[in-house]
Amino acid sequence: MAYDPLDPLSPPAAISPLLDRVASAERVGASRLRAAADTFHLTDDARIDDRTATALHGAMRGVVGAVEAEVRDHAVRLLTTRGEAALAQQLRGCGGTFDRVNRAGLFRDGALFGELLARVRLAHIAAALPVTLPEGLERPTMIARMAQASDRLVAAAAVAMLAAQARRGPRWDGDVTVVDLVRPLHQRVAWWVAAALREAVAAGDATTLLDAALSESVRRALDPQAELVPLEVAAMRLAQAVDAQRDELPGLLIEAIGDGRLVFFVALLAKASGLAFARVRDLLIDRDGTRLWVVLRAVDLDRTVIARIGFALAEAEPARDVEALAEAIDSIMAFTPAAARLALAPMALDPDYHAAMLALGGQT
Repeated sequence: MAYDPLDPLSPPAAISPLLDRVASAERVGASRLRAAADTFHLTDDARIDDRTATALHGAMRGVVGAVEAEVRDHAVRLLTTRGEAALAQQLRGCGGTFDRVNRAGLFRDGALFGELLARVRLAHIAAALPVTLPEGLERPTMIARMAQASDRLVAAAAVAMLAAQARRGPRWDGDVTVVDLVRPLHQRVAWWVAAALREAVAAGDATTLLDAALSESVRRALDPQAELVPLEVAAMRLAQAVDAQRDELPGLLIEAIGDGRLVFFVALLAKASGLAFARVRDLLIDRDGTRLWVVLRAVDLDRTVIARIGFALAEAEPARDVEALAEAIDSIMAFTPAAARLALAPMALDPDYHAAMLALGGQT
């Protein structure tokens, strides 16, 4: 029977690989088209600006690189000591995993992507805040002063926060040398990296040995005893230790803004409002600001304090609508703190529950 090139049902075996390549290219092309359509139809306020996108890409690459180095190095060591020098050499020499895990969708996970984006956005805003120098050039900055407090709980928490900040550095983009993600996110990255390393090594009959070495290396990297405290967790612990009272909160928030300590600002506000750190951070990086004003009113801040916070954020991010700020403050001050707290109630619900409410179009 002659081969009919128009009949896709019975191709000769010789061209099967070519058909597979064409099918794969078709899937990739369709995926790109969907992505292009999604991007084209994004509204301007939903787009990530180039500066943020560049920093976010750098942060993603840095996180994967840091996790990969730890997992790969220990797995190479294990394989070498187990008499698998050739396999260890293959693992040592295979390329980086970032492009592979990125294409496969590692960062399409909402929790992981959201955490990295929020860190980048918060770091950019903090770096652009108008810094208010403390009285006297020799006066320590806010957290450094707390590290010298007579209250040992406050002092210890402040020292821990300074250490966490030093590990992360002043910027958070591609310069990631240590990973301080919360355990579920760290775990996701580590296992994806291990799977990509496995795929890159032609282990053959030694695949079981490679799997064992990679698995042990991931578990070692995720060992709770060696887990680094994320800056955000350290900030919340300091806010808990400080336990700002109603009359102390305004001054602390203003000082945190003036000192460029936006992570601690978020922690103080989260502690005072009863909302989760991530929730308050999301409100702060939202340029609209409506929900942030509600939170500030709910903790009983007056017009002057809210205005100082609002204008500082607007100076750090010119994209925020300064002209609408005064009107927004007038609007929120028309409500009592009790009414604002009532409006916040849905935000204090379990995140998954709240997300389900949003998906169903319920009141939030």
